[in-house]
Amino acid sequence: MNKILLIICGSIAASRCEEIIKLLNYNNFKTSCILTEEGKKYVRISNIKKLVKNRVFTDKSEIKNKMLHINLSRENDLIFVFPATANTIAKFANGYGDNLSSNTLLAANKNILFAPAMNSYMWNNKANQKNIRILKKRGHEFIGPKIGNLKCGEFGLGRIEDSKKILNVIIRKLENFNLLKNKKCLVTAGPTVEMIDPIRYISNESSGKQGYEIASQLVLYGAKVTLISGPTNLDPPPNLKFIKIKSANEMYEKIKNISKIDIGIFTAAVSDFKNKNINKLKIKKNKKLNINLINNIDILQKIGKDKKQRPKFLVGFAAETGSTKNAKKKLINKNCDMIIYNKISSKNIVFNSDYNKISVITKNKIKNFKKMTKINCAKEIINQIYLKLNNV
Repeated sequence: MNKILLIICGSIAASRCEEIIKLLNYNNFKTSCILTEEGKKYVRISNIKKLVKNRVFTDKSEIKNKMLHINLSRENDLIFVFPATANTIAKFANGYGDNLSSNTLLAANKNILFAPAMNSYMWNNKANQKNIRILKKRGHEFIGPKIGNLKCGEFGLGRIEDSKKILNVIIRKLENFNLLKNKKCLVTAGPTVEMIDPIRYISNESSGKQGYEIASQLVLYGAKVTLISGPTNLDPPPNLKFIKIKSANEMYEKIKNISKIDIGIFTAAVSDFKNKNINKLKIKKNKKLNINLINNIDILQKIGKDKKQRPKFLVGFAAETGSTKNAKKKLINKNCDMIIYNKISSKNIVFNSDYNKISVITKNKIKNFKKMTKINCAKEIINQIYLKLNNV
């Protein structure tokens, strides 16, 4: 039985929450509820307690349980904010935590859905739209609002979405939650660093953002994830095994220690070259610098052609300034099941960006996607892997 945490905010549309809870009950969901102080103005807590299959919490509930905001996130599979007000959206977008609901959202490690309801001028307010863009960029999903007659007597965009549509989205999100349940996944990310002397090195512009987002999303899809990363400025995502490395050889050795991988997604930008001999002492600038570069280990190719070590499903990345032809060659030469192609151009600056434009390449198909956030790219990549694994 999937568990849902419903956060009821202070909108007149909160009167619809009883209908939503009944639908969730009918579809065998176990619902807990946070009723905000503003939400109490529109619904009776006694009515909610009669309906929910779990407990109803208010701000006073944390008096005896100081870690309640964390526990509520961990114990539930999905957090649904209904109706989502401009105030709640603003708090979460800007990191404010001053009550049980806002603290729970900040502490959440689960998918969060928002079903907003407000006056159309409030919805279209530039400040509100900015906050919505921030949350969407972080990968949170909004259901509605829709155009219609508003409770305030005006007509416009801000009416709460239909209950059945909301239910369908919740069902779909929770199906995704178990999409890759218990699959053993390996993600490589970031650059590798190849030393010249104790101070200087060869590397590249990879930020690791795409790989970290993929690893984070795999956790949300129920997978058991190991993330092997070169040096980045990113904090590792929660609820996975994190291994930090520097060089390509270090990365390869760590990969070899992991067996029976179901899905391997190799996003790391492994340096193509390394110095043949690393100077033990710093090379002084008044001396002539001679670097003898040799080809670095090709991790993707070695793993792809290793019958014992190869994941059951292997995904590689190809950052190219040219067409998809080189990426298609990489798919074949390195024995991958899928290649994610990034065209590097002035219109698609991938490195150090929060956005990416990808093409998913398999042996018989190329699927192009529009430019989007790396979080949404991660979702699309995982979805394409799932479809391929299940021959859909």
